[in-house]
Amino acid sequence: MEQNSPDDITGDKSPIHVANLIKQGGDVEVSELDKSGNVQRRWLHLSNNAVVLLESKNQPKGFIHSSLREWKRFLSDAFLPIGYPHSVSKDYLAYQTYDSLQAFFSTITSLLASRALLQGLGVGDADSTATFAMLITILKDATSRIATIVFAHRFGLRIEPDAKRFRFLADIFNDTAFFLELYSPYFGDYGKILALSVGQALRALCGVAAGASKAALSVHFAKHDNLAELNAKEASQETAVGLFGLLVGTLVVKVVEDHRSVVYLTIALVFAHLWMNYLGVRSVCMTTLNRQRATILFREYIRLGKVLSPEAVAAREKIVFWLPVVGSRCSEQICKIQFSGSYQNAAATSTSGRFRVIDGEMYTLFVTEPCRGRVGSIKVLLWFGCKPRHAILAWFKAVETAWWMDEEGNDAKPVSMPKQRCADDEELWKSLCRLGWDLETQAFETGAPIRLRAQLVNRKDR
Repeated sequence: MEQNSPDDITGDKSPIHVANLIKQGGDVEVSELDKSGNVQRRWLHLSNNAVVLLESKNQPKGFIHSSLREWKRFLSDAFLPIGYPHSVSKDYLAYQTYDSLQAFFSTITSLLASRALLQGLGVGDADSTATFAMLITILKDATSRIATIVFAHRFGLRIEPDAKRFRFLADIFNDTAFFLELYSPYFGDYGKILALSVGQALRALCGVAAGASKAALSVHFAKHDNLAELNAKEASQETAVGLFGLLVGTLVVKVVEDHRSVVYLTIALVFAHLWMNYLGVRSVCMTTLNRQRATILFREYIRLGKVLSPEAVAAREKIVFWLPVVGSRCSEQICKIQFSGSYQNAAATSTSGRFRVIDGEMYTLFVTEPCRGRVGSIKVLLWFGCKPRHAILAWFKAVETAWWMDEEGNDAKPVSMPKQRCADDEELWKSLCRLGWDLETQAFETGAPIRLRAQLVNRKDR
């Protein structure tokens, strides 16, 4: 085990470190807490490095109770904010309950009204054709709603840290739906239903991704407590552009009637739409540090001693394709860095490479080093009471650790160098503040955030 305790950039005292506790040879109890300080899970790190889950004494045991707990956790994660009820105001549940009920009644009313409209238009036999058409509408609507729930549950916490990526992906989803609808007349009956349902699901994904990412971008844009005004003005802009688009579109529809010409024109418009969207997100210069921006910034600093501005980092930032696999000083893809979703996942030892724990101020790194051509991993966990700067420091330290590794996992950091650039250099942090980086916000965690608290326990106490 290795311990490393850099100076705390805030001057706060660090909690007892995992590495120190493990080195003492006893069992270590580690608690995972949410940001409000409520214990979510407790783990026991045994002296043989095994990690087991500690069950509550009053918690019912058995397969049925365990399954019910898992379903309860799944439903809670899917439909309630992380940290509920501590992460929301007291009136949240009442409002959401009434809002959900009104949406339920509104949906039924809408279906009845749609069927009446089809019957009124005389779509074939009123008892069969209209009902069949309504069933197709219900299938499309159900697919859309299921896609919304699944996508929001799976990617909801990832959108804000990568707002630029998801803003661009939203339009890819939407334009793919356009093509499915465009070619649906060439499919059979079942193929047409499938194409329309998939298209509706893609539009639902577009709605979730676009709405959440635009909200994150709006927060970035609003500088004078004018978030509401900014959103109102954006709605006005979209309305004006939409009216102009309706005017031009009406003229185009009258002129272009041949199907082949429609296809070619649609392709041209879609590519123009995506290109404009790409240029739009490319022009955004975020001042908060996420995984990609922090990696670009710190690798440039440790390599050349230069601290990049938000504009310089934005110019190098990739919009769609980026993975948190960082290279060593020899430009070898050496390690994957990520914030771990649980202590058990982070502390699980690997047979493919040497494992070590590195403690820092308010964070701990769990390092599995590369071995025999396999990429290593560095998993980060933060301690309860940490601040955004600690998360930034933890990521910088993880990139620094990977930088000095070689392909066999050995630490190749030269001992004789009088001055080595590192994550807790005072010069680095002063430059970050001077260049306008936001050090009071962090956008690294793409899952439910957890915080650690640990203590030694005696076997007789369990």
